[in-house]
Amino acid sequence: MAVKLYMPLPFDRFKEEGDLVGRMVIEYGELEWMLCLLVSHAIEDLDIAVKTLYRLRGETARIDIADGMIRNRIDDKVKQRYEDTLGHMRFCLKIRNQYAHTNWLHAGSDKLCYIDIEELASRNDPVEMDQMSLYHLDMITVKDQARFFVEVMQNMAYLNMEVQYVMGASTMTGFHYVPNIIRPKLAKKLDGLA
Repeated sequence: MAVKLYMPLPFDRFKEEGDLVGRMVIEYGELEWMLCLLVSHAIEDLDIAVKTLYRLRGETARIDIADGMIRNRIDDKVKQRYEDTLGHMRFCLKIRNQYAHTNWLHAGSDKLCYIDIEELASRNDPVEMDQMSLYHLDMITVKDQARFFVEVMQNMAYLNMEVQYVMGASTMTGFHYVPNIIRPKLAKKLDGLA
């Protein structure tokens, strides 16, 4: 007879935080798709945009290639907003990666924490269990990060519509652009740890 053990996962206790983290990890893919559509509008070829960006592995490479395909093809009227939004998208990737490449746990009874596995892998010294840094994610931080994702997605939608309008491919304009987006904080490293 097999014995089943149940070990509560951190998101059993921190459900709202888990929902927001999960949304950001998934929504990053939507941001990437919106960037691909922006490439397709800039070069006027969806087939090439999709095949060029999605045959690549790695999110940073995808952003860099997309930027190379867009930057010199869009009108100066939207270039600054494009550059700002692309910079914010890179920060969304940083947020997404810190959550996608982690081990989640709860420290004590009231702290949702994670170990950044990419950080461990980047070290030259041997990985030791007692030398792993814990990062604390509080509700204020995760809500602010989710707000940031929504605003960046809004601006990417604006760019998609505005580039089509400026290039004469659409008569629709007037989508809302969120100016001066404030970048959120990242999770805090707990004191006294590596």
